[in-house]
Amino acid sequence: MKTLHECLLNYDVTLLRAIAERRGVELNADPEQDRALELARALLEPASVHETVAWLSDEERGAIETLLERGGRMRAHRFAERFGEIRRFGPGSLAREAPWRAPVSAAEGLWYCGLIGRAFAEDADTVVEFVYIPTDVRPLLPQVAREQAVFLVPEAETPHMTAMGDLALIDDLCTLFTLARERQLYLRQGQLAPESVGLLQERFVVPDEARIEFLGHLAQAGGYVQVVGRTLGLSRERVQGWLGESRPRQLAALQSTWREDAEWNELWHVPDIRCEETGWRNDPLRARHAVLDLIARCPTGQWLLIAGFVAAVREQHPDYARPDGDFETWYIRDVRTGEYLTGLECWERVEGALLTYLLSGPLHWLGIVSLGYKEGWEKPSAWRLTPWGAAFLGLEHAPLTELPHQPARIASDGTVYLAREAQLVDRFQLARIGDWRASGDKYAYAITAPSLARSMGAGIEVERIERFLARISGDLVPSALLARLRGWAARYGQVSLRRVMVLETRSAQVMGQLRRHERIRGYLRRALSPTTALVRESDWARLTEELYRAGYLPDITESWE
Repeated sequence: MKTLHECLLNYDVTLLRAIAERRGVELNADPEQDRALELARALLEPASVHETVAWLSDEERGAIETLLERGGRMRAHRFAERFGEIRRFGPGSLAREAPWRAPVSAAEGLWYCGLIGRAFAEDADTVVEFVYIPTDVRPLLPQVAREQAVFLVPEAETPHMTAMGDLALIDDLCTLFTLARERQLYLRQGQLAPESVGLLQERFVVPDEARIEFLGHLAQAGGYVQVVGRTLGLSRERVQGWLGESRPRQLAALQSTWREDAEWNELWHVPDIRCEETGWRNDPLRARHAVLDLIARCPTGQWLLIAGFVAAVREQHPDYARPDGDFETWYIRDVRTGEYLTGLECWERVEGALLTYLLSGPLHWLGIVSLGYKEGWEKPSAWRLTPWGAAFLGLEHAPLTELPHQPARIASDGTVYLAREAQLVDRFQLARIGDWRASGDKYAYAITAPSLARSMGAGIEVERIERFLARISGDLVPSALLARLRGWAARYGQVSLRRVMVLETRSAQVMGQLRRHERIRGYLRRALSPTTALVRESDWARLTEELYRAGYLPDITESWE
């Protein structure tokens, strides 16, 4: 976009005089080009800008704020839809009508103040007209922002049923970490494989598949897990730091990661629409931040209608998700009908559906809002900000305190019951020495002979396990369990057993070829003979795939003949 002087250079002398009169500037320069420069210098005086802003109408201020929110420019036809037209006059009719003395719209008022200009520019492979704030005027306008008014949304009746926004997401993330530590979460085409999703559903407090996908992405975006081959692996230092925080700070860390994550595109996850890859792009951060700003202005402490929130955004901020207010260029289909959803008439099915997804999806999963349901309804009809949400948005809220410590209960059979509110670092450590049994209000892990052997194989001594159990239970560890642990530990390592597979070749020459093959040699372990080698059972499927890729067709048998 242009500077104010570049903008004024295109105006005839009548328009320059009109702007000068409205801004209280006296023009003396000649010739005409010098008038544009003289007027630009006068209009850019900070005192002149401040004085002009002071007597703008509320609607004119709103128009300026809208442009500032959109980076200083907006498609002219969308700007006119919201803030009125700027009538076009020739020099003669402009002098006769004197529209600057009684503008018909907020847009026209700003035009004759010299605060906005018009220009054509390329956008989405076409040339369109924009309304913009000159580049050297924008830095002078921060003080035009009004105190944000309350964003009025109709209240809802007390819901028949509620789904509270809480800390369940951090509980489930801890579960995800325990499985990633053991490399049990497999990927397929960059996404969690179905078997991994099923495993998480079995152990999560909230087993919703869409939420699992969201949390898996968030764990990677926050740097807690990383792709290692075809599995998710743990970033140990990052995870240990997060586990050491308080529960409110753990949730706040996830909320902040989501707020600034440009990779998670909510529009592409709205259930009833399908976005097509045709080169267009939306800005998920812009839409997300716009919605958060509106939620921060909503009344707090009461249930609000989801449909009412959608309607209020439709009325006041219809282009919250569109950088230029263009409703024609996105390629989105209705999942059921297959029809393309273009034009403002499809707003409820795209932008409206996006708002509903944000409230019932990420904002609820992250504990920012609670959801309310009418009797017999499967979908939520109301929402309310939580204390966690108020803290996230920087609003006044009651102190977020930790719950009192709840000691673990340890049964004589070795089952350890840990309350959901217990410190996550304790559950993370418990999962290392016990086998998972249940999730929910209480997590249950059983310390068994196999789990103890696994722990000791990882270098965890039985004395350390005893101290850990004593700490989390308040020294209430059954003596029978301690005796059993010590007995198992005393016999650890007397026998070694390995689950392996055997790869056999018809000749030593073929074995030599495999041991030299770049992608195969790493899977071949100890040689039993010139034609046989041990293979880890966990590597069997990947080795088989690599053999096929290399042109070998293995004869797979279940046992020795």
